[in-house]
Amino acid sequence: MQPTNAPDPIDAHRLLVKVESGRTTASYKIGEKIFTQGEDAALVFFIQDGSVKLTTLNDGVEKLLGIARQGQFFGEACLHDVPIRVATATAIDDCRITSVTKEAMLSTIRSHPKFARMFIDYLSENNAWTQTHLLEHLLESK
Repeated sequence: MQPTNAPDPIDAHRLLVKVESGRTTASYKIGEKIFTQGEDAALVFFIQDGSVKLTTLNDGVEKLLGIARQGQFFGEACLHDVPIRVATATAIDDCRITSVTKEAMLSTIRSHPKFARMFIDYLSENNAWTQTHLLEHLLESK
């Protein structure tokens, strides 16, 4: 979750403000869960301040998937019809996070090309980072 080209947090936040409904902002304390693996997935999150640890539980063992930092999105799998959370998100700093419903996010992507481009760039960079680290992990396992 640490792509080298995170979106500009000021620009992304300015664009998220244009979401008229379906957007809320909340504060989370260190150690507070934002969502838990197995819960319904219907929100995308954007970190204004702080960091979030993403973990998954497999055979009773917690595995770190990554750290999302200020200016990054997480929980975007719900946009791809993933109905439940495959990970748990926990604040590792005091955080200020904007959540956007799936419907509002898709509407904003359709109606704001600049936001759509920034979000696609973010997803592409994040995907490339994930693939690189997955390959490194697979090669180290041999």
